[in-house]
Amino acid sequence: MIIWKGWGILAVIIAIVCSVVMQLACDAVFGAGYYKSSSWAMPLALLLASGLIFFVGQKLNGKAARVVIDKETGEEYLLKSTHSLFWIPLQYWGVVTAVLAVWMYVAA
Repeated sequence: MIIWKGWGILAVIIAIVCSVVMQLACDAVFGAGYYKSSSWAMPLALLLASGLIFFVGQKLNGKAARVVIDKETGEEYLLKSTHSLFWIPLQYWGVVTAVLAVWMYVAA
């Protein structure tokens, strides 16, 4: 089960798209099956995805909040859209993905 709010699912989508593009590029350049056998292709794909995820998260979550006033009570409310995956803001998933990429490369 994946839990997201707003465009938080983009963290997963961006990582998958970057991995597929890297697989197609590596297999086209180095031959079929190279992506799965290499120790650097998947971490590099995730590292590139982490930059994109961080940038998109900053753009989406960095928008200013709107102030709304309730006509009946006169109270002010701040309305701000949030984009998160598993209750973690989208831009922080960029950091998590980068740490995962480094760990994958070092472990291999």
